[in-house]
Amino acid sequence: MNEYVITVDDKKKNITVLNNSEIKLNGSNINYEIIPSGCESYLMRLNEKVYELTAVKKSAESYLLIVGGHQFEVTVRTALQEKAIKLLEDAQAVSHHLREVKAPMPGLLLKIKRNEGDTISQGDSIMILEAMKMENDLRAPAAGQIKKILVKEGTAVEKGAVLFTIE
Repeated sequence: MNEYVITVDDKKKNITVLNNSEIKLNGSNINYEIIPSGCESYLMRLNEKVYELTAVKKSAESYLLIVGGHQFEVTVRTALQEKAIKLLEDAQAVSHHLREVKAPMPGLLLKIKRNEGDTISQGDSIMILEAMKMENDLRAPAAGQIKKILVKEGTAVEKGAVLFTIE
C-alpha cells in the first residue's frame, strides 16, 4: 500500500492506493482507472464517473491539474514526506517563540559573554558556569536574539534556574 497526502487549495486529502484499481480517499473506498490519452492528458474514472484530466508537473511534488475546465494547484507527497515537513514546520515555529535556557547543574556563574539584545546563532557561547571545579561553556540551543539575562556574574545558581531567554 502506498499512502499519500494530496493538498488542493490548502485542503489536505489522505489517499491510500490499495491496488491497481482501488484507492481509499479520506476513509472511503473508490474504484479508479487512469488512461493516458495524450502527452499530459488522461481519462480518469472514479467509481462510475469519468473525467478528462490534464496534469502539468511544475516541480517534484507540485502539479497544475485541469479537470472539467477548472484549474487546481496540487501538491502530492508521500505520508512520510508530509510527516517530515510537519516536523520541520513545528521545529521552526518553536524556534520563533521565547525559549528559556536553564542551568543544567548547580554552580557559580563565572562569565557572561553576551548582552541582552545580541543576535546569536545556535551553538554560540553565552555563559561560563563553574560546577565541581570545572568550567562549563553554556551555548545557545537556538538562533535568535537574547531577550533577557536573568543572572549576574558571580551568582550561585541551582539546577533548573532560568539563566536567559532567546526569542
